[in-house]
Amino acid sequence: MLSSVPDSDQSHQKVIIIDGKLYDVTDFHYEHPGGSRVLLTHIGKDASDVFHAMHPKSASELLANFYVGDVPESASDSIHQEKKAFANDLRTLRDQLSTQGYFQASRLYYLYKVISTLALCLISSLVLYFYGRQSTVAIVVASFFMALFWQQCGWLSHDFGHHQVFDHRQWNDTMVVFLGNLCQGFSLSWWKNKHNTHHASTNVDGQDPDIDTAPVLMWHEYASANYYDAIHYHHNKNSNNNNNSSSSIATTHETGGNGGGSVIDRFLAENVIPYQTRYYFFVIALARVSWAMQSMVFIFRKGALNQSSMLRLYEAGCLVVHWTLFLAATVMWIDGLRNRLLFFFLSQALTGYMLAMVFAMNHNGMPVITQYEAETMEFYEIQVVTSRNVKMGWLGTWFMGGLNYQIEHHVYPTLPRHSLAKVQPMVEAICRKHHINYHTTSFIQGTLESLDALDIAQKVSRKLVKKSF
Repeated sequence: MLSSVPDSDQSHQKVIIIDGKLYDVTDFHYEHPGGSRVLLTHIGKDASDVFHAMHPKSASELLANFYVGDVPESASDSIHQEKKAFANDLRTLRDQLSTQGYFQASRLYYLYKVISTLALCLISSLVLYFYGRQSTVAIVVASFFMALFWQQCGWLSHDFGHHQVFDHRQWNDTMVVFLGNLCQGFSLSWWKNKHNTHHASTNVDGQDPDIDTAPVLMWHEYASANYYDAIHYHHNKNSNNNNNSSSSIATTHETGGNGGGSVIDRFLAENVIPYQTRYYFFVIALARVSWAMQSMVFIFRKGALNQSSMLRLYEAGCLVVHWTLFLAATVMWIDGLRNRLLFFFLSQALTGYMLAMVFAMNHNGMPVITQYEAETMEFYEIQVVTSRNVKMGWLGTWFMGGLNYQIEHHVYPTLPRHSLAKVQPMVEAICRKHHINYHTTSFIQGTLESLDALDIAQKVSRKLVKKSF
């Protein structure tokens, strides 16, 4: 962090640095199209690379409205010169790729992707319509294709959400609401609030929401330490209250303590979390249901990210239509409560597996860095060392939605999916040149690495639980 820039903790004014200029986002961060949360992770910091990585050129026009001055040339930072050289090479490559047309999406490719993805829903619907009242096997087949449809909608929504396809933000967002809210049941605003922050602070402890899954899963030692510290604090606090007065005893018993001091929290801390590798594959089956519920809560409670009442109504309406159509098809085209429940839960669980197992490949089991460490690293370095590429054939690449090129995607988020494989050797060469760890593995090995991360965290949890109570 540059010492000349006020931190959000030191000043009410919230400023960011982009290309050597100061911008005051004190009021704007509430209306930021990508969400307030992502901006707040870079208050008082140089956000040049993350800005250019996540925005089209047209965003610079809006940014100019918040210009308040230049950063003094004497302002110092803690980034090593070699790391700056690495970032400069990736910036140069980005400019070259832009000039050569790599960032221009193929409209025919994405038309094919949309049509072929919608075809999966059609297949599932036809199987249900013609055979749902006759065959349990048909219901299983329909569940599989519906899960595949929802998963592929997620990858397409991701592409449009990163503005890889259209030049105009509105067209991309319209497609995200169609594919995400209506087809998949996930809110655009919920996703952007979460995912943009993930890209800005990838695997940064305390900032990246994708690794903040406690108390269900602990992906790193920091998460275990933070969770058990809170448990220990509340346990001691409640113990002191119990010793002070009988009224405190009654109050604690009735409320279950404060936060980490409840009976449920203690049960999880002692009997569940220290054994998370045992239930991991059961938990991820619930991923789609969990994210769908989070989407509903977000849009109905918080509204749209840009505070637009129209977008909120549009998103909420599409979510309601999604569940209305899904439940109506389940009831009308399937006979018997058992088979209806089978279709409902199997389609949800299969989607959970298809999404979560791919997500786990991306960053889980890769280095988690502290906020202090992040201050000494370039944006591009963080993206590369915390991401994992997965070696796949054409079918695996299709299944993963191109996210097996996770490093390239995180370095250039607006790069269309069909350009990732072409750019991959260029990015890897720059990483090798500057001795930046570029990690590529198989799907199975990546899964084992994720499980290793869970195992390390659960071993830390077993040690900490003895000290917490």
